[in-house]
Amino acid sequence: MPIKLVVGLGNPGSKFEGTRHNIGRRVIERLAKIELAAKLLVTEGFMNQSGGEVAEKARKNGLGPDQVLIVVDEFQIPLGQIKILKSGSGGGHNGLQSVVDVLGTQDIPRLRIGIGPLPQGEDPAVFVLKRFTKPEEEQMSKMLPEICDAVTLAVEKGIEVAMNRYNKQAL
Repeated sequence: MPIKLVVGLGNPGSKFEGTRHNIGRRVIERLAKIELAAKLLVTEGFMNQSGGEVAEKARKNGLGPDQVLIVVDEFQIPLGQIKILKSGSGGGHNGLQSVVDVLGTQDIPRLRIGIGPLPQGEDPAVFVLKRFTKPEEEQMSKMLPEICDAVTLAVEKGIEVAMNRYNKQAL
């Protein structure tokens, strides 16, 4: 099924702006500036409870889980890389797990954006709420157009085409 809804997970409020955990929101904000053949959603609730909001938006638009692309941060992927998947578990990401739990399936496409690596001994919950260092922010700013291109390709040509193109290379 074609992607009809692209959702950027994140936390609301200025306290969380610019944090690693909100990179999904940044992608959607950037995509909002271009014409895309899909609806865009930035979750307004907290990351760990985003499943209900995603499910409600999908239901209102008559969409199945396989028509929703979740854009989310991933500290297990190095900064500068993305991974696009058709399905899978929450993988330890509480926001993605909330979506999986509420929709009742793992068959939800997702684009994971590398924000790692997690420094040895650091609590992941603390790490994801930190802002990028200046060099990391410069790298993320350079990545954003490519990430948006990956989302656009997934919407226009299908998730498999985007996976084949972007899962093989670092951005």
